[in-house]
Amino acid sequence: MCTEEIMKTSIVFSAVLLILCLPLSALAQKESGNLIKNGDFEKFTGDNPDGWDTSNIPGTLTIVSASKSSHSGARAVKCEVKEFYGSIVAGYVCQKNIQTGGKALHFSGSFLVRSVEGDQGVIVICFLNSTGSTVGTVEEYLDDSKSKFVEYAKDVEAPAATAAVHVRLTVLPGEGNEKAHPGSYLLADDLRLVGVTPKEKPQVQ
Repeated sequence: MCTEEIMKTSIVFSAVLLILCLPLSALAQKESGNLIKNGDFEKFTGDNPDGWDTSNIPGTLTIVSASKSSHSGARAVKCEVKEFYGSIVAGYVCQKNIQTGGKALHFSGSFLVRSVEGDQGVIVICFLNSTGSTVGTVEEYLDDSKSKFVEYAKDVEAPAATAAVHVRLTVLPGEGNEKAHPGSYLLADDLRLVGVTPKEKPQVQ
């Protein structure tokens, strides 16, 4: 093959490679919109997922931890219910003061719930205004998922005054029960919260 043909082949190959990479670049830009930090729960310091508050008492009580049973990657977060000196305590994780820029929101994630006596996994999104006061909440309840991860997604209508949100995950007793039950737990993975730009309404002629 002559030098000119080699050069042409190299140019064509480079062009094809560039075209193939374009969708990947576009996807990477889209994925960068996640407002939740460490939503894949791959990063932990001890038993605590980085970027999240937990109900753990270091050296005394661990009710939040990393789980090797994950939807993707190496880890998910586990919030479980335990008995502690005669009291029933449910693990929770909470990421606070997620700035939303006043946009409508879309929340998604993968969850596995192991329920004892009707306990439920709970997602709580708390809306805050610019002064930090609560202006609304959304609660979503998750039933036993039969030992498998279930994907969950929801468009969230934020109150007009919303400037930031808290996202909290925990386990609560089911209807008719006053307390959750030891052995119940929630696994969460691949959490995403993205701002959604409302679609423009078509003009009426």
